[in-house]
Amino acid sequence: MSSEPPVVNPLRGIRVSLFLMAAVAVGAALWFGKQLFLPIVLAVLLTLLLTPAVDFAERFWMPRWLGSLIVVVALLAGAAAAATQLAAPAQQWLNPKSTEFRKLESRIRELLAPLSDLQGAQERMAGVADGDGAGSRKREVVVERAGSLSVLRSAQPLMAGVISTVVLLYFLLASGDLFLRKLIRVLPTLEDKKRAVGIARTIQVEIGRYFLTIATINVGLAVVTAGVLTALGMPSAVFWGVLVGLLNFVPYAGPGASLVLLTAGALISMDDWVSISAVPLSYFVLTLIEGQFLQPLLVGRRLRLNVVVTFLSIVFWGWLWGLGGIIVAVPILVVLKICADHVETEPMNAIGELVSQ
Repeated sequence: MSSEPPVVNPLRGIRVSLFLMAAVAVGAALWFGKQLFLPIVLAVLLTLLLTPAVDFAERFWMPRWLGSLIVVVALLAGAAAAATQLAAPAQQWLNPKSTEFRKLESRIRELLAPLSDLQGAQERMAGVADGDGAGSRKREVVVERAGSLSVLRSAQPLMAGVISTVVLLYFLLASGDLFLRKLIRVLPTLEDKKRAVGIARTIQVEIGRYFLTIATINVGLAVVTAGVLTALGMPSAVFWGVLVGLLNFVPYAGPGASLVLLTAGALISMDDWVSISAVPLSYFVLTLIEGQFLQPLLVGRRLRLNVVVTFLSIVFWGWLWGLGGIIVAVPILVVLKICADHVETEPMNAIGELVSQ
């Protein structure tokens, strides 16, 4: 019996090629259009978070444009007040030229003293063996200082992004359901209109509820962390609590960075090793409770994400958009998961199954 060769569908290869070309084109557009797309994504995510506040103000017969303006101004005022109050502690603890960093360097040298002695002995033995006087060579270090004009130039893209995000946020909040109403007008049948309204409402409510819940959890973690650090005698406990709450918006990397910074702060400000070890240990227990108990209880297991996909999303968006990409990576994944749960199509079902836990 002669076996016939399998039939190859030429359309399948064309589809794969078109998909790969489209993926490369989208990636290139996102890469080169970072300064355009990142403010848009941030504004949309903030709109989903702040829309319930504007809706609440509208219930009291306040015009939507006025409620949106009040919410945006309150957000900016809160951010400015927090930055003003936390500027001095941040300059004290996070500035490499501060006295605290010099204390940290001396404490780390004490910890690494045995290793440095061993390394020095090896270098002396290598110098005796070489005998070429390499240790007497002088090195010239040139330090370049950046002027104020270069600092302003480097800050211009950041300021432009912030202004674009704030302006777009206000317009999105003030417009309300404008885009949804336009979508309904475009759809042909009444059944499609009803389905679109139901899906859009559900997605908006669930996404807003998710972001509000995560923000509440992180604020609670910041308050509890500040209280625990105050009880342990850690200086600037409020600053550390706020820093922990902000970094906790970034999964995996955020808690890890908080643990490293708190350990460094404890090494600087504490004297005995019992007090030093109590700071990172207490924070580890708090993050364990928050990540393993509070989030599954308050967020719900239906919105729990695949750990591998979440990590790859953070790596991808961080590589693509830097720090801003790391911030928006998980919210984008959550939006995609919720949309996939409510849009009954085969590709969206596959995406929902891939990103879910």
